[in-house]
Amino acid sequence: MSEPITTLSASRIKTAESCSWLYWSKYKLKLPDRSNDGARRGSICHLIFEVLGEKRRRHYFDEIIRTLDVFSVPSIKRLIMKHAIREGVDDKDNVQMMKEMTLNGLMYDFFGDTEVDPTEEHSEKDFHIVVNDGTVKYKIRGFIDKLFLYKDKKFALIRDFKTSKETFKGKDAEDNMQDLMYSLAVKHLFPEYKTKQSEFLFLKFDLIPDVKKSGIVRMEPLDEHDLNGFEHHLTEIQEYLDNFNEESATKNMAAYKGFPSDGSFSCKLLCGFAKEKGQLKKDGTPMWYCGMKFDFFYYEIKDSNGNFAKSCFDDEFSEEMVPEGGSYEMKYYPGCPAHSS
Repeated sequence: MSEPITTLSASRIKTAESCSWLYWSKYKLKLPDRSNDGARRGSICHLIFEVLGEKRRRHYFDEIIRTLDVFSVPSIKRLIMKHAIREGVDDKDNVQMMKEMTLNGLMYDFFGDTEVDPTEEHSEKDFHIVVNDGTVKYKIRGFIDKLFLYKDKKFALIRDFKTSKETFKGKDAEDNMQDLMYSLAVKHLFPEYKTKQSEFLFLKFDLIPDVKKSGIVRMEPLDEHDLNGFEHHLTEIQEYLDNFNEESATKNMAAYKGFPSDGSFSCKLLCGFAKEKGQLKKDGTPMWYCGMKFDFFYYEIKDSNGNFAKSCFDDEFSEEMVPEGGSYEMKYYPGCPAHSS
């Protein structure tokens, strides 16, 4: 087998499976995309979890739990507000949501020691694994928000924080890519831990088990058979994405998949219902639509060696963004072929 080329992540695979054109635009053309407030809030919450996950900051965690206020620790307040201002989510409503979601995550067994102390605890555990043994071939990379290892039980608890407004539905609830990817990573990193279970915490919901709208989603532990099957699936995905081209980009477009039957946000829903840029709903608020649906101008920035550095929208560009000795060029994206005339 040839060496794997494309580095696979759970989000990259999900994008490719959801819409081939979105994958082409995001990972091959490397077009800019405006993240929404929810994504910006989520990144800040994850940053705070990473900071407070360090043992040397346990006293900050204790103070927040004592006061039930994330802003009771001045340095944490400054950190949140610094990034909130930078990301444009420093208004009262967004800040309040971040405070509530962060506190929710901190109050739920944050150190994995409610019942018994873990042997090891990792925050933002990174992995980069390459396998090419003649039977399976893949290159995967990612970060696990929280990983708790219990040596006596040979049990690994994988935890991921979610700031989305809905819990899993459809395929995500039954055959979750992050669950499979993270469990496989733990198998490689800590092979002695035979039982692996993923736990997703949706921070906008009550983190109470067994209630109707619980934000706790526990997946069934994956066994060796499950992970072996996933490795073969990854091998197929690796081959597909290593050879992905513009022709591939039009073969699996969300626009042509109809509407989902499982209640998930997938298929044609990923395009959004807007017929034109800036279209408003009846209440006067903007209609959401995929960032690659309509045309736009953008800048492509290269470094001094002529390699791609980044891209940005024309209204975000300044020459200060160009590396020393680098170059830039304004380009035009004509929009998704399923929607552009």
